Amino acid sequence: MSATLTGQVSLPGSKSESNRALMIAAYGGFSPEVTNLSEAHDTVLLQQCLRQISSADTKARNVIDCEDAGTVARFLLTYLSCHEGEWLLTGTPRMRQRPMGALIDALQHLGADITCQDQQGFLPLLVKGRPIRGGEVTINASQSSQFVSSLLLAAPCWKQGLKVHLDDATSSEPYIWMTMAMMRHFGASVDQAGKTNTVQAKPYESHPFRVSSDWSSASYWYEFAALSSSCDLLLRDLHDDTIQGDRAVAEMFVPLGVRTSFEPDGARLTKATSNSNPVVEPLLFNVSDNPDLFPSLMVTCVALNRSVVFHGIRNLVLKESNRVEVMLAELSKLYDINYLFDDNSIIVYSSSPILINSYINTIPIKTYSDHRIAMAFAPLMTRYSGLVIEHPEVVKKSYPQYWSEIQQLKKS
Repeated sequence: MSATLTGQVSLPGSKSESNRALMIAAYGGFSPEVTNLSEAHDTVLLQQCLRQISSADTKARNVIDCEDAGTVARFLLTYLSCHEGEWLLTGTPRMRQRPMGALIDALQHLGADITCQDQQGFLPLLVKGRPIRGGEVTINASQSSQFVSSLLLAAPCWKQGLKVHLDDATSSEPYIWMTMAMMRHFGASVDQAGKTNTVQAKPYESHPFRVSSDWSSASYWYEFAALSSSCDLLLRDLHDDTIQGDRAVAEMFVPLGVRTSFEPDGARLTKATSNSNPVVEPLLFNVSDNPDLFPSLMVTCVALNRSVVFHGIRNLVLKESNRVEVMLAELSKLYDINYLFDDNSIIVYSSSPILINSYINTIPIKTYSDHRIAMAFAPLMTRYSGLVIEHPEVVKKSYPQYWSEIQQLKKS
């Protein structure tokens, strides 16, 4: 791909919207009338698990493997807790390191029968499904907003509904807003007042729903645009009117030289005219609401030698990989980076390319079974011809067509 970036790309349907639509249909007992459903592996896996649950022998113990999908594990824990049968919920070794404790505690408070089989607060979990009436619960959502969304999605089917109090700073809160917006679309009564979310006992209604294109996946094309010398790139079917919090990427990339204009066919990315004045002020990003944007922002800032401060990084260690350590390790193969970080912030003071003859030397980038690491490093292939993304197939978790879209642009 040349330094001039032109063409059109297709984005996947949002797996966050898709997974919520599938869970709502499962709780509502109707077939989902969903168009543009994500083809991401996480969504395919959730469909498979829901089919397995619906056809399972409830008199036997059934193993539900959520593999490496945090959303699937957390959404299904609540679903299984109130679904008759005995269930062993498990996942990959990495998934068994990702926290579930706050959701387990909340469900047990509401009457669920959940037993940790190994380490307290983590998979695998033995769940004995039984009716849950609902009521009132306090939950710590500082590690994941998925804990809250999981409870909210189930609550319309509980006789007493649910009142959820958040007792600490909430991670990725826009995803809770997305959950509530989708619940309302399907007829649920859900309200938010301060730190309290209230759901009435009002069953879901079947309505058609179109999944929007995924703003999280768009971040890698913003990265391509920022690293280009000039850009005229249309992200098809990506629109300003969205319930996705990662829409914030459009503003975040403005100081990195990318402008967004919305058209009937999608979002058009162009490169701002270069400013000849030296940049002295460091950029500041708080990614506590948008943690999935961190990898693309981090790579872009380092590649452009922009000083940057990232706040809200604490939970990045809980993702598919420890994304802060992984990003530093792999970027250090290409750049000399001066940085300082603590548990919730990282400051990158400067970065300069390491002299590498990439036409001769292969530069392997490890992906740590993390789709977002693979996709965030791909735009650097425009600068390093020897860059090799190891295990590129990991992108199937959220954006199966990513590599083919890049190939298409190479030909455009």
